[in-house]
Amino acid sequence: MKRLKKRLIKNMQAFSFLFFFLFTFGCSGKEVHGELNSDLEIIRFDESLYSFLIQNATEETVLHHKTFLREYGEKVIYIGNPDSVGFFQRLKTFFSEPTLMKLYEDEQAKFQDISVINKELTRGMEILLTNFPLLKQPKIYMHVSGFNQNIIVTDEIVSISADKYLGADYPLYQKFFFDYQRQLMSTNRIVPDCLIGFMMANLPFKGNEDILLDKILYEGKLRYILSQLIPNREDWEYVGYDKEQYAWCSTHQSLIWKSILENQHLFNPNYMITSQYVKEAPYTASLPTESPGRVGIWLGYQIIVSYMKNNPATSLSELMDMTNYQELLKRAKYKTH
Repeated sequence: MKRLKKRLIKNMQAFSFLFFFLFTFGCSGKEVHGELNSDLEIIRFDESLYSFLIQNATEETVLHHKTFLREYGEKVIYIGNPDSVGFFQRLKTFFSEPTLMKLYEDEQAKFQDISVINKELTRGMEILLTNFPLLKQPKIYMHVSGFNQNIIVTDEIVSISADKYLGADYPLYQKFFFDYQRQLMSTNRIVPDCLIGFMMANLPFKGNEDILLDKILYEGKLRYILSQLIPNREDWEYVGYDKEQYAWCSTHQSLIWKSILENQHLFNPNYMITSQYVKEAPYTASLPTESPGRVGIWLGYQIIVSYMKNNPATSLSELMDMTNYQELLKRAKYKTH
């Protein structure tokens, strides 16, 4: 337990996940549709590994997923590659810690049926690939990481660390994660996080990461595209907020914008200032403590929604290619209320 707790605390300190989202207007822009593709079905590596660990299944059960197993062993649980001597014994030893195995058991019980997740993710990925035809269709896996990365993305793979999505009230989370972190550990975050992770890896940021405007408009573009991929979600889910956080930002739009402008944060190339608007935190520095974290991502999304409302002929790929962020802001005609 001590070994697990030490590792979990280390992971918690590095917990800042990839992203998080929202908006107040209805989705605008081109309507896009994709056809379901059975090849995108989530591969249950977590079930195969559990069979090996608990049900005495053969090593071939997990070697069937050897490409992913290599990534998993080397970059997720750090025990080496499956061709190395003693790999499978190390695999069993890693999961021999009782608390970690309980986590695995709870994950298996929680995700016996993932048909709803699979359907939404497949539809979203199909729409994305239709609008960005140069992107390669990934294989999608589900795994248990022991509270390591939420989403793994390689050239060929996207994998979901399901043990990070057992619900904000899951007892073990209470010991190791803050409230603002647990909020992002609910099951309904799986599809948004998976799609955003894939987009961030395959549609990378172009601009100056030190400049707040560049960073938040890139993040806003990702959230707008997400709103087109899974259009049946509530507005606040696109930025990873709850209803109350969304309402606070909507009510205080003028305060948020005025504070950024008066403090000269929008164009100032200062990484520390920019990061305070987009990183995971209980609230956004320079704003009241009642504010949620990541307000910059919320704001970027609002600006992009306004842009698409005023420039509805813009395709998703054209939007993503726009890197003149000051011109984008100008054409967005963003107004607070």
